[in-house]
This record gives sequence, structure tokens and C-alpha cells, in this order.
Amino acid sequence: MTNHIVKPFKFCTPDHWLRRCVNICLMGVGGTGSEVLTSLARIDYAIRELGHPGLQVTAWDGDVVERPNIGRQAFFPADLGHNKAIVTIRRINYLFGRDWVAMPRMFAIDRDCNGLNCDLLITCVDVAQFRADLATCNNNRYSSCVWLDCGNGESTGQVILGRLGHASENPVKLPSVFDFHPELDGMMDHNTPSCSMEEALASQDLPISRAIANVAMQLIWSLLRHGGLNHQGAFVDIRNGTQTPINIFE
Repeated sequence: MTNHIVKPFKFCTPDHWLRRCVNICLMGVGGTGSEVLTSLARIDYAIRELGHPGLQVTAWDGDVVERPNIGRQAFFPADLGHNKAIVTIRRINYLFGRDWVAMPRMFAIDRDCNGLNCDLLITCVDVAQFRADLATCNNNRYSSCVWLDCGNGESTGQVILGRLGHASENPVKLPSVFDFHPELDGMMDHNTPSCSMEEALASQDLPISRAIANVAMQLIWSLLRHGGLNHQGAFVDIRNGTQTPINIFE
């Protein structure tokens, strides 16, 4: 499944990712999440063609598709009024012949965290406190889960791959988004639902979600196809045309 590795990676793909189906939990199927979910379907198809068992994805989102979402997110006019997770997962299952799972509600940390069992957790949630609470919930927990966090603003964003559990014996040592940004705890969010396309585009440039999803796709593809990474994410600025890698420091 992996290409010939010329030099050792600073972060190597967990061995079982290359031998069996990779269990992925995606939280948030909005702007970035809907693009990430579509990218996961493409990765899944490609690696299965190469002989890998593929991906098994569970997507969580309690919101329904509204008119300002069309065009800005990976939804269509026919999706209006339907739950974001359900409509996207059903489309992928139909087109790719998969059996991925949609959870049509928001992930509740106090209720769902203890039962969380996945190889890769992807968060595409625009609530800072959610990230902080998720990290705190797993602060002393043993976990081999890798956490990929995707966040963006008007024209900038970041993708950070790191640890979920913080117990000393955890195999994943990469710092998480909360390690980089502990100020997420207590940070106030000012996101309000957009009532029109004009309002939505005033708060967020059209290509930013796709740009962030492409970085996430690149990281996941490198882990599954090439066996590891020498960086753990990137900062993106689409107006300046820059993508700055987040290097792994040993």
C-alpha cells in the first residue's frame, strides 16, 4: 500500500492503518466538513483500488441544509431542508457503494465521549469551546486515536494533526490544536447564522472551505499512501496565496 520510503518520517502512520479498515469519526458536515467528507470518499475509493480495505466513516451533524449553504458548501438545491450528515452520507453510499453512517445530531461530549472509538477523529466545528472541551475530556485518557482539526475564518485557516488522549503512555505524541492554542478554552464565538448568500460571503470567502479540506486530504492521503508525514498540518491564507506547513519538532 505504501510507496518506497526514501527517508524516515517524523510521524509514521500507525501500522494497523495500513493493514485494516481505518475507522474515522467526522464531527461537523458544514462548510469544511462537507468538503472533507467528499474528499474522504475519493480517498476511500482510490486506496481500495490499490488493495487497501478502505475507510469506515461516521459523520455527526444536527443541522439541516439552508439556502445560504448552497454553493458555499458541498450541497445542492435538492438538499434543502435535509439533515447535512444524512444527505451527504446517503449520496456517498449510493455513488460509491459504501455503508458509511450518518448521525443526525451534534456530538455531545458529556454523553458521547466515553463511547468514542475510532482511529482518526476529524473536527470541522466552528465552536472554539467544543475543541477545548473535547481535549479536556481526553486529558488523562489512553488513546491511540489521531485528531485532525480543521478551522477557518474569513480567508485564513489551519489544519492541525495531533493527539487526542494526553496520557503519558499514548503512542501519538504530536501536540494537538488545544496544545497549540489553550486559549480556545473560554473563547467567545461570534458566528451567527447567515440569512442570505450576501451575508454568508461577507463573513467567509467562497474558496476557503475547499482550501482547508484540500490540506486535510493531503495529510490523510500521505498517511495512507506514503506511510507518514514530516509536518503535522498547515496555516492557509487564500488572499495572500500562502500555505505554511506546521513542522514537527523532535
